[in-house]
Amino acid sequence: MRKILIVGSLNIDFISNVFDFPKVGETIRATDFHISPGGKGANQAVAAAKLGGHVEMIGKVGGDKYGDVLIESLTKEGVRTQNIKKEGDTGRTFINVDRKGDNTITYVPGANEKITKKDINAWLPELRESSYLLLQQEIQEEIVEYILDLASDLNGCEVILNAAPARFINDKIIQGVHTLIVNEVELEYLSKDCVREEQSLISRVNYLLDKGIKKIIITLGAKGAVFANGSEYKHIPALTVSATDTTGAGDTFIGAYAVAKSEGLNDIEAIKFAVKASAIAVTKYGVQSAIPTRKELEEFTKEISSLNR
Repeated sequence: MRKILIVGSLNIDFISNVFDFPKVGETIRATDFHISPGGKGANQAVAAAKLGGHVEMIGKVGGDKYGDVLIESLTKEGVRTQNIKKEGDTGRTFINVDRKGDNTITYVPGANEKITKKDINAWLPELRESSYLLLQQEIQEEIVEYILDLASDLNGCEVILNAAPARFINDKIIQGVHTLIVNEVELEYLSKDCVREEQSLISRVNYLLDKGIKKIIITLGAKGAVFANGSEYKHIPALTVSATDTTGAGDTFIGAYAVAKSEGLNDIEAIKFAVKASAIAVTKYGVQSAIPTRKELEEFTKEISSLNR
């Protein structure tokens, strides 16, 4: 099995369940509250590991109790963590989840912004032995760019960038990415300066493909996902489930996609695999705890198959 390396964020999540999101200036009462391990990088690592991948996580946590919690949560799920370093304060994420399962997220980067080029150089052996490299944008832009510079010299390492949270991506980063994964909001943000607001999703995708990205996957929530590579545009529908909490759907999708690719599936089949995994995740509360295991996914697949006969 080919190795999946995630270089990215590790945060502790403070999650409040609310009836509706507060309006500007409004104070509301939460119906529930809990703390759990998170961060887009860590979530994607857990997703890949729970679904059967050979996974290593690289990043930084604080030298506080939350840092220990994050490392322990990854280790428990089978993620290699020996190259996670401690510095400063652990990153924090504040999440509101409303009655429909939708969410708003605010994050404080903390130790995630302490990653340096020197750290990346020290982690180069792990990069060299990896077949898939997953990156997100909860670490500094210059570090993402530096990693891509190093990865460009490695034959056979496919770079997957989840451009979240949405921010400007320079052309150098774009040209180093094999597969870009975004949601509709992130896609609009990345193309806002050159594509009129009323133009179609395909126009926005074409703009980014013309910039040099090889493949783009757009996650559409309840509408599924779209794959594009310039010669092929394919819509993969979602599965109908009763959503409880959508917070971890995107990270589950990305981790699942990486696992499927590492097992030799083509892009469309890998996306179908990821759609099923994220469909299970949204039926549960939480993020890492909601990510299905490979056994759960296989049972879900059998259930779907029997219903479609």
